[in-house]
Amino acid sequence: MKKAVNLEILFFSILASSTLISTTVFATPDENKNTFDFPLGFGITASPAINISTRHDDNIFLQDRNTTSSWITELAPSIILAAGEGANYYTAKYKLAAGRYHSSRNDDYVDHMFQLNSHNEFNHRNKIELAVDYLKLHENRGTGISDGGASFSSTPDKYRDIDLEGTYFYGSDNATGRIEVNASHLDKKYINHRSRTRGFDRKENEVGGTFFYKVMPKTSLLFEAKHKNIEYINEFAGVASLDGDENTYQVGVMWDTTAKTTGRAQFGRTHKSFDSSQRKSSNFPSWEVGVNWELRSYSVFDFSTSSSADETNGTGNFIEQRSYVASWQHAWSERLSSSVQTSFTNDDYSASTRNDDIKDYLLGMDYLFRRGVKFGVEYSYENRNSNITNLDYNDNIFMLSAKIGI
Repeated sequence: MKKAVNLEILFFSILASSTLISTTVFATPDENKNTFDFPLGFGITASPAINISTRHDDNIFLQDRNTTSSWITELAPSIILAAGEGANYYTAKYKLAAGRYHSSRNDDYVDHMFQLNSHNEFNHRNKIELAVDYLKLHENRGTGISDGGASFSSTPDKYRDIDLEGTYFYGSDNATGRIEVNASHLDKKYINHRSRTRGFDRKENEVGGTFFYKVMPKTSLLFEAKHKNIEYINEFAGVASLDGDENTYQVGVMWDTTAKTTGRAQFGRTHKSFDSSQRKSSNFPSWEVGVNWELRSYSVFDFSTSSSADETNGTGNFIEQRSYVASWQHAWSERLSSSVQTSFTNDDYSASTRNDDIKDYLLGMDYLFRRGVKFGVEYSYENRNSNITNLDYNDNIFMLSAKIGI
């Protein structure tokens, strides 16, 4: 309990100290200059930040009945190192997120995220982007592979992800035709509760390519193909293998018709197959749509929808997931801004009768106290309606936050 009190003392002392910083340090609020950047020499800049939040969750295990509530305090410091010259740049980011459940101390967590990114332009026709992520994270009890469980382990499931991704771009922005080629690798391994989690360790290798053909100055047709191979490392005895392949083929359009509207829409089909004859292959319509409307310079509306395959959490062969998300960000003044978001997701578990509808609503307000110091308040509500008994739930979260070095 003493450590929880210390976190709260730290939270309020940082907020108090921020009001004492000289106004010569903080310029007039500028939405593009909310970070604290410190030159380290050799062209390297460091940008530290810290996000401190406390939230109340009235259903931390996402249960239908006998719910448990808790206040949760999270301390999340981070730092970005950046270097670059001209069109070439490199970044390294580390973030730690430490959370403390005041009413359920077994659910305390410490997550680590380390990311490397690079962007290189060899000439106006040839570009490459590389990314490496090393993540040590957790799944809250009642989510992930413990989703819907009436009983689960006494502590959260922890896992490690290694993500590698590279994208090569050929063709100038003004060319009639251009190509993007992408390759990625995921290595996911659960760290604890191995008797229950080891069967979900997996590796994913994906390659894909997209061809863009310009039909108007700011409109291009696109043709995309992707192949993913999935291999489960430590499968449970007596359970049919989930190893298999995904092939997705889509056509669509990308546009930037005005200074206020941009978007991309592509549609096609995904074929999901398995190495085991005990699991049936499946075809389904797949799509990716994203539209951005800048109603005013201070008011932006976004809409996105997708249909794709997600790996199973233990039920069925895989999850055919369809999602729809709409959001609106509005700046009421230089300092005060709001965010509204609503989403709907349908999870259809292949080779199972389970079908879930999930609705999310979020309302948030941010106040820019000084340059690089922002306070926020947020309310979110989530509802799941499932055709399986005892999988329904309602979850309300109210959160206060302080962001320093945004």
